[in-house]
Amino acid sequence: MANDPGLENDSCIFVEAITGDGGAHNASDIFWLSPDIKLVGPASGLDIADASQINPITVDFHRKPAGSNCTFPGDESLNVEVWVANPSLVMSPHIKGSSSRVGFIGAPVPAEDTRGSQQIDWNVPPAPHPGNPQNPGPKCLVARAYPSSGIASDANFFLPGDQHVAQRNLCVVTGTAKPFAFEVNTVGFGHPQIPFNPVPNARLKAFLDLHPSHFVTRTVRGRLRFINGSPGLLTVPLSGGFGFDVSNLSPSNVVDHSHPPFFPPLRNANPSFEASVFLEPGRVISIKFVADLQSLPANQACIFHLMQTDLTNAVLGGLTLVVVRAS
Repeated sequence: MANDPGLENDSCIFVEAITGDGGAHNASDIFWLSPDIKLVGPASGLDIADASQINPITVDFHRKPAGSNCTFPGDESLNVEVWVANPSLVMSPHIKGSSSRVGFIGAPVPAEDTRGSQQIDWNVPPAPHPGNPQNPGPKCLVARAYPSSGIASDANFFLPGDQHVAQRNLCVVTGTAKPFAFEVNTVGFGHPQIPFNPVPNARLKAFLDLHPSHFVTRTVRGRLRFINGSPGLLTVPLSGGFGFDVSNLSPSNVVDHSHPPFFPPLRNANPSFEASVFLEPGRVISIKFVADLQSLPANQACIFHLMQTDLTNAVLGGLTLVVVRAS
């Protein structure tokens, strides 16, 4: 996992991806549910932006203890950045339409082994515009906190590797028994390829989390308690399938284990879908995630984790989609 070369003179300041990780972001974890980033829409609540209003975003950041042998450049202040995007798997700071920086502000340096907090007030535009990352609605966020002498990359967020950076990508929506569809954005990396003969350069994965970790359970239940009836979490597979619509992405190596019968049996595994695809480098791509919710009981919620990896299966980003069955 790479680190931002412009921030490598500091190893003391960090943002947590998972509660208690101390800045050690593990790509094998669900690292895009950072507890240190909080957007609260004045009307809509957590993770949702409201149009024509000030939407506060709070970023918490930490400093390692004296005995950690970390290095700090001696700066008197930190920089805190916040970037917003429409629901996305991978975001980029330089690809147009991928994300938008809505905050860049100084913050005091916390004492060793303590945390600090900085609020950024985001004034959301009054009306949505096609593809605008600052549109109201469910949002994905990236936050960076680092010493003021650092120069954060304007080309890459270096997620999940860099300890100064974290994501908050959680969308809670309502679905029906009819075919459910949800649009997510992502970006392609690499070099342009020969037109009309694209070679897969990424892999899209999705799984239905029937055995969520304590961290995921606590995060999701923290959101569901604001929904009427406090929906429960699904613990058995859906009878119908789910996956990405990859028909226009030159798919190959499609593996669909999203619905029964399961061969081999699931045992403790989760239903899943994955496919190798071509994502055109340097631009935002919209992809449809679809699911059959006929067997999802009313007032129940299912947790989907949607991911993008490179062809070596290194996770580049993800989004947790919680779907609540409408009564």
